[in-house]
Amino acid sequence: MKRFIILLHRYLGLGAALLAITLGISGSLLVFRAELQSEISPDSRPTLATPVSYQAAYAMARLHYPHADISLRLPENSRDSIQARVRSKGQPDITLWLDPVSGRILQQQDSNAQGWGWLHELHARLLLPEGKIWVGCAGVLITLVLLSGIIHWWPKNWSKAWRVRRDKGVAILVSDLHRTAGAAMLLLLLLSTLSGLVLAFNQPLRDWLTPAKQGKPGKHATIQPTGQRLPLDVLIQLVRTRLPEGRITGINISARSDKPVEIRLKMPGEMHPNGSTLVQADPYQGKQLRIEKTETSNPWRRVSSWALVLHDGSFAGTAQRVATALTGLLLMLLGGSGVYQWLARRRKQAAVRTAGVAAGIAGP
Repeated sequence: MKRFIILLHRYLGLGAALLAITLGISGSLLVFRAELQSEISPDSRPTLATPVSYQAAYAMARLHYPHADISLRLPENSRDSIQARVRSKGQPDITLWLDPVSGRILQQQDSNAQGWGWLHELHARLLLPEGKIWVGCAGVLITLVLLSGIIHWWPKNWSKAWRVRRDKGVAILVSDLHRTAGAAMLLLLLLSTLSGLVLAFNQPLRDWLTPAKQGKPGKHATIQPTGQRLPLDVLIQLVRTRLPEGRITGINISARSDKPVEIRLKMPGEMHPNGSTLVQADPYQGKQLRIEKTETSNPWRRVSSWALVLHDGSFAGTAQRVATALTGLLLMLLGGSGVYQWLARRRKQAAVRTAGVAAGIAGP
């Protein structure tokens, strides 16, 4: 039986190696995206005497993209640039970085064509239209490799369980490091892989586990566009007055004039990094139409929020983020060292066959 497990581990690992390398290195970099992403126009940050204007940022984005849905992502530090995601039907998404006081466009790029957007699409979807399903399948494959690997490693003699032989050549050294590192970090590897599986299969799992009449997102209310729209800063102040304990993280403005403005907040106790509380407001009358605390109303949202913070390292501060990044690097190294071992085994077998043929020719 163990021989079968060893073969299963070897060939599943060989098939998953490229995916493990790709997901491992991209995930490690994305954990520290905020630190590694270059700052944009630091001299444009506001002083204490210059108030932030979310309306100015929105007005500039709307001026350039009058028929698009616009989502503003608000930074934790109000002096940082505001990020706007622009979505137009039939067109690739555009990301704008906007001055938080004047609304001036500091930088613009195709959201998924380059840089960090491209790296995120690689990690989350492998750059494929239905890539989340393929990433989920890769996660299943990697999970099987990890579980078969621990069975393969499980020693009869525990005194040799963590042995790393440095005097037996490179192939033996790589093999020992592969086994011991995989065993030592198994729980973190499984945590990262299984949380990624939940995120990749989020929609089908939610549909399966959530009762038909529960957990469905609320429909947007339809409003009557009358008069001038209120500035976003006024709507934000109204929400802050109603929910002072929450931090506003995003604002979604539809291109349609009869749709409410949706404001996203992170409330105390919510796990999702961007929060899960949604407030719909009438942009003409300033009335609050709906408050939806999705982590309370939808149990599956709590599961997916937990999966996200465990997967991206945002739950337990810097220590967890470092551990998450190291786990991704280890996954990459395990994939690469597994391929190296397979190639070394092939070379050794070829050398043995060559030696056997040579011995047969030289014999009587």
